[in-house]
Amino acid sequence: MAKQVIIIGGDGNGGVAAACIQDMRVNYDIEEYEVYGFINDFIPAGKTINGYPVLGGLKDIGPYVAGDFYFIYAIHSISHAPLRIKLFESLGIPDEKLVTLIHPLTFIGEGCEIGPGCMIMAHSYIGPETKIGKCTFVMANCAIGHNNKIGGFCHFSVGAICSSVLTIGNGCDVALNATVMEKVTMGDFSVVGAGALCLKDVEPYQVVVGSPAKHLKYVKPDETQEDFVNNK
Repeated sequence: MAKQVIIIGGDGNGGVAAACIQDMRVNYDIEEYEVYGFINDFIPAGKTINGYPVLGGLKDIGPYVAGDFYFIYAIHSISHAPLRIKLFESLGIPDEKLVTLIHPLTFIGEGCEIGPGCMIMAHSYIGPETKIGKCTFVMANCAIGHNNKIGGFCHFSVGAICSSVLTIGNGCDVALNATVMEKVTMGDFSVVGAGALCLKDVEPYQVVVGSPAKHLKYVKPDETQEDFVNNK
C-alpha cells in the first residue's frame, strides 16, 4: 500500500510535488507515495488544490503528524527563509516522516548525500560527492556540480546552474537561470537573483543580481509568523 503524503503549502511548489508523485505513479510505475491532501492556511478545508483536498491549516496538523502520514514541506517565499524554517520546526515533524522525492529522470552522482524532505525534479544533475541538507528543492533542468556543500531549506529554481566546490548555507535561493561559479560561498539566507552570474562570495542575507552579480540589498529577517503572512 502506498504511503499517504500530505503536502504543506499551495499550488506552487506544492503543486509541483503533487505532479511529480503522480507522474512517477502513472508513467514510471513507482507507487511508493500517494497524495492524501494539502495543509494550507489560506484555502478553507474542504476546498481543493490541483484536485486534492485541503485538510485544514497548520493548526490542524497535529493529528496527522501523530498518524500514519508522510509530509512534504513545500512552503517557499524568497526573502522569508528564516521564519519559514522556524515555522517548520514548530510543526514537530520527524525526519523519518519527511518524503524525499527524486524524479527518475534525475542524475545523482556517486557519493552524494540527499537530506530528508528534499525534492529533485526531472532532468536535473547532481554531481559526485555533493551533500544537500534537508527540505531543499532542486527544480527541473538544474545542474549542481561536484563536491558541493549545500544547507537545508534551499531552493534552486528552474534552470539554475551551480558549479563545483561551493559552500551554500541554509535557506539560500538561486533563482531562475542564475549561475554560481566554482568555489563561491553563499552565506545563510542569501539570494542570487534570476539570470545572475555570481562570481564572488555572497554575504548572509545578501541579495545579488546582474551579470556579473552585484549587491542589491539585504534581506530583513521576519520576526513573527504574522510578519511572514503579511509580507508573503
